[in-house]
Amino acid sequence: VQVLKRVEVKVKYQEDLWALKFLNFINGVNQLLFEGMTRELPVIRIGFAEDIWMVGVIDEIRMPLNENDHNPILIDTKTRTRDTLPAEPQRRNGRLQLMCYKYLWDNLVADNFPSNIFFTYFGLNPQHNLCEDLKVTNADSGFSASTLDDVVRYYRNTCRMLAPAHDQLLLRYEYQKDHSLLGEDKFTYDHDWLTNQIRSCLEFWLGEQEATYPPEDERWKCGYCQFAPVCPAYNDSKGTMGPKSNDLNIKEG
Repeated sequence: VQVLKRVEVKVKYQEDLWALKFLNFINGVNQLLFEGMTRELPVIRIGFAEDIWMVGVIDEIRMPLNENDHNPILIDTKTRTRDTLPAEPQRRNGRLQLMCYKYLWDNLVADNFPSNIFFTYFGLNPQHNLCEDLKVTNADSGFSASTLDDVVRYYRNTCRMLAPAHDQLLLRYEYQKDHSLLGEDKFTYDHDWLTNQIRSCLEFWLGEQEATYPPEDERWKCGYCQFAPVCPAYNDSKGTMGPKSNDLNIKEG
């Protein structure tokens, strides 16, 4: 299966940019349904709070080989500069990302996309007249859409054709030098664990929770943190770390 042909489209307005994202989703889903696989599928949905939108790009989606199973399988491939598998904290982050994608996917197919809330939140004009490049691209894709609202209606109809993603998710690790497979991490979607992780992150991002130090076995992250020089847990003169964390869910240094 080949990836979709890339077509250069010049956009000037935010409405055109969003229309392009939705169009890429529609074309990707069509490829998934007809060819059994697609890559780099953009997804957007209100997340775990009413005023929080989550946006992402699913690396790869495949239809199961079993014809009786209609739940798409979400796959993410990580490239490694070294020919070794990552440590558990990095694998956990990969699982979190893929679970977020399943959450977004399942919510998209479960109910109608809240288009009015979307337009208001991002300050978009649904009746914006799309640029000519997009109109041509839409026509080539087999449907007529002249405004952002037209594209969103096609997007919502496309989502209605889909089934929830498979509960079994797959992380693949490849060696960057020769693209050889280093290993696979197959795991089951855990909604409760995902909810707790996202809730903790949102509390921090919204200023409802103070930052905490990473656990002892994850202190290597502090070497990549721009706040390390001013962090109470970091001793510049000795290069040692401060108190242990009492919160293993926080992953930032």
